[in-house]
Amino acid sequence: MSFDTLAPHYRWLETALAGGVLQRARLAHLTVLDRASHVLLVGEGPGRFLRALQRYRSDVRITVVEASAGMLRRARRTSSGRRTEFIHADVRTWRAPARAFDAVVTSCVLDCFNPTSLENVIARLARAATPNADWLVTDFQLPASGWRRQRARVIHRLMYQSFRLATRLEARELTPPDPFLRHSGFERRDRRTFNAGLIHADHWQRSSNSGILR
Repeated sequence: MSFDTLAPHYRWLETALAGGVLQRARLAHLTVLDRASHVLLVGEGPGRFLRALQRYRSDVRITVVEASAGMLRRARRTSSGRRTEFIHADVRTWRAPARAFDAVVTSCVLDCFNPTSLENVIARLARAATPNADWLVTDFQLPASGWRRQRARVIHRLMYQSFRLATRLEARELTPPDPFLRHSGFERRDRRTFNAGLIHADHWQRSSNSGILR
């Protein structure tokens, strides 16, 4: 699975396919990071959320983990912060420091994994999060019913087929991360939806009283 071939084209592709909707979703819970001191960005891509976060919190420490060297180069060029570390690694095998991050951000990355990998990735990132960490998730979803759900099914099918051809994407269909996040002690505090329910932006938070600090 590699997004290197898409790296030079990702920004204009996103604009052409989604306009500004994905970026609005990414930034929907930005103010949650007011209390963060060290934020982990996973699968950041070309750096759109990174740049927005640096403008919003120039003082915050940021670690970016990205499997695509091409995407990482673009994110680095986008970056304006001195307190930002860039790591070229596959999150499925990356050895994250335990309890190092009080906020985790995964924007349009969890939907790339099959169920087994997704469970593993979330467990790894949860171990890297502090007992009261926040987790911001932006991704695609299937609405509950009606024409919105049927529309989303068609879009998902086309999206996964295209990305599998272009990037050897691991996932064949969407796997909701919610059960795995709950298993790791996180509770969903807020969900906002965009584009007739096609995209959701979540704020999850772990409680030190959850009893699940792996």
